[in-house]
Amino acid sequence: MAMTGWSMAMIGWLRNSATPLRLLIVAIVMNALRYGVMPRMGAEVMNTPGAGPLDLMFAYSPAEAFATIGAFSDAGRSAYRLFLLSADVAYPISYLLFFAWSIALLQRSTRWAAAHWPLVPPLALFGFDMAENAGIVTMLSLYPEQPWTIALITSICTTLKWIFAGMSFLVILWLGAVRLIEAWRARRT
Repeated sequence: MAMTGWSMAMIGWLRNSATPLRLLIVAIVMNALRYGVMPRMGAEVMNTPGAGPLDLMFAYSPAEAFATIGAFSDAGRSAYRLFLLSADVAYPISYLLFFAWSIALLQRSTRWAAAHWPLVPPLALFGFDMAENAGIVTMLSLYPEQPWTIALITSICTTLKWIFAGMSFLVILWLGAVRLIEAWRARRT
């Protein structure tokens, strides 16, 4: 897969801007968003009987998406839309930085230090999360219309988001293991 100038610049920036202090700061911000802001903003979305956030599902059919959206009141749909356009933009930015900086710091001083591919999963995760948010906001805004194609594409983006989230975790675990093995080998010599 060829990388564009933009993606190479983004990977270079993520790699060069990674420091332990920045990682700590973004971890604090990410957790404050996840456990402080998001539960408060999402309370109405989470407490609507028969409805819930589509972005927490792994996949859904267009019919399931429209049933979920239809179960919300007008106020619930507005609250969900506001949540997706505010907290659910800030949180993905924070986890993108957290995952990418973790990977960049872990891959330093390894034989994988110059590899670009370890940073692709968090970037893809972020991209699919933003596409998913755009699709859900569109469906919420068009309700009671039921744009089947938008729902299908949004569900695919949701599934890909979760796949790339898992891949991001696996890359971090793998690089952590690489660092441990290399440290163990260095001690033996």
